[in-house]
Amino acid sequence: MGNLLLQAILSGILLGMIYGLIGAGLNIIYGVMRVVNFAHGEFLMIAAYMVYWFSVLYKIDPLSSLLVIIPLFFLAGMIIYHLIVPRLLKSEDPEMASFLTFYGISMIITALVLIVWGADPRGLRFPYATPSLRVGTLYISTGRAIHFVFSSIIALALVLFLYRTYLGKAIRAIIQNRDAVKIVGIDPNKISSVAFGIGLMLVGMTGALIPLTFPGITPGMGASYTLVAFVVIVLGGLGNPMGSIIGGLIFGLTENISTLFLPLALSPVISFFMLILIIMIRPQGFLGGTSS
Repeated sequence: MGNLLLQAILSGILLGMIYGLIGAGLNIIYGVMRVVNFAHGEFLMIAAYMVYWFSVLYKIDPLSSLLVIIPLFFLAGMIIYHLIVPRLLKSEDPEMASFLTFYGISMIITALVLIVWGADPRGLRFPYATPSLRVGTLYISTGRAIHFVFSSIIALALVLFLYRTYLGKAIRAIIQNRDAVKIVGIDPNKISSVAFGIGLMLVGMTGALIPLTFPGITPGMGASYTLVAFVVIVLGGLGNPMGSIIGGLIFGLTENISTLFLPLALSPVISFFMLILIIMIRPQGFLGGTSS
């Protein structure tokens, strides 16, 4: 039992970092603009399908595809911001308006993917994706380990960006007080467009690596990742990108450890029960209310 528990903890940490990175992109968008991007998971799905077709058509593996995904999703995020978000921010209730708008976008994306590629799951094979790695008495999926390493590097780069660069500090300042930053000469619109680009870039990078962890790519996968992202940012703290990493680790550990004691189908029940409990005890999340 002890070995099984260690295996569950290890798997939970590996998954939790992935979940945390998904939530971090959504949290940056929400924290800076108070925009609820309900199509977050669908953008992840698009990145996963792009990686699949890069592999099928051009023999490009997921790690190499990041060279295309990163600038493409950053640019797409900035374009989406300028086309949609300023109009949403002018509405009486930007959060509800953005929720409905991006929910519609998520439905459109899912329908288009179904029409173009069908509902059949698709998977990839990679030359470096051996079945598993052995660490003592524990086993780690090679793809999941690679995903974890890259997710950790991306998370570290995000921390350095937010706390060591002018642009990162400007994003944190807007999260704390969007109106006050104008006094020191920061243009919220320019910073917001960059923040939306970064948020979409983060989910794009995670989506590009998702095939390493989860073999099946389907048109319906986006909704589940959107739900995970919202749970993660609520656990970690709304408006605190680093809190998303904490929330992701908590969610991943809870999800995996609960499978040792409950049927697999019930593990999400425990995770969401924990979410409700934390909301009741600490509504702002673990790192909510602290300086971002």
